[in-house]
Amino acid sequence: MQAFIITPTFNSSAYIEACIENVRAQGDVVAEHIIADGGSTDGTLEIVARLRNKYPYISLLPGPDKGQSDALNKGTAAATAPYIGILNCDDTYEPMVVRQAVALLQSLPQLVFVTGNRLFAVEGGDSTMTRPKDLRVESLLLGPNLVRFPANPASYFYSKDLHDLVGGYDVDDHYAMDYDFIIKCALKTKLHYVDEHWGNFYLHAGCKTLDNSFDAVAQLESIIARYQKILTPEQLRNQSRIRGFKTLKAAVRKTRDRLKKAAKKL
Repeated sequence: MQAFIITPTFNSSAYIEACIENVRAQGDVVAEHIIADGGSTDGTLEIVARLRNKYPYISLLPGPDKGQSDALNKGTAAATAPYIGILNCDDTYEPMVVRQAVALLQSLPQLVFVTGNRLFAVEGGDSTMTRPKDLRVESLLLGPNLVRFPANPASYFYSKDLHDLVGGYDVDDHYAMDYDFIIKCALKTKLHYVDEHWGNFYLHAGCKTLDNSFDAVAQLESIIARYQKILTPEQLRNQSRIRGFKTLKAAVRKTRDRLKKAAKKL
């Protein structure tokens, strides 16, 4: 049992049971599944209490707290296993992903962060697979419009001791704390990518990401501006080359699409 899974919750009764069952299906590689609750009043705690009787590896950190970042910090501080995964209650892991991630983490010699691909599914709409192949910090700081990054924790895992190196989640950040944490990790250690489907992120009515999208974008831009200032000259040169390539690639794609549309009219 090597992985410690954290799920922050607040009035999550519609999703928490399915989340717990999704983690249970990962098998005995999960040492503990901790529910860090922010003070739910909708029945979430009653569901957790019932399932704790059934699955003794579930723990509860009751609220209130100062938000999602505070809940994550409390969870990581309580972690009893060497590797951490975070699963929001309305997202899911693919089968046996935790075991695969732990095996990879154990095979690497240093404090590490590993990520796979993530399915981004919009309620009633399309689904797309995000493949964060380029995890250099200068690439990640170009922002999600140019470079894909592991924007949801359902697709990544990391060494608990990374928190000793980079600190915790920013308690003043309620929307992009995971992006900030990933940038801090990229500045200190190598991030590893696996081209396999690991997690699923669902965008639905009432979810935090959708309801606060403007605030989330503003916070993301603030993080980019802050870390951009500390890149080395070499990283800035690399970033300029990457930006030029990505911009050219996007222009070629648009031209190709216009030509296809024109051909259909002939």
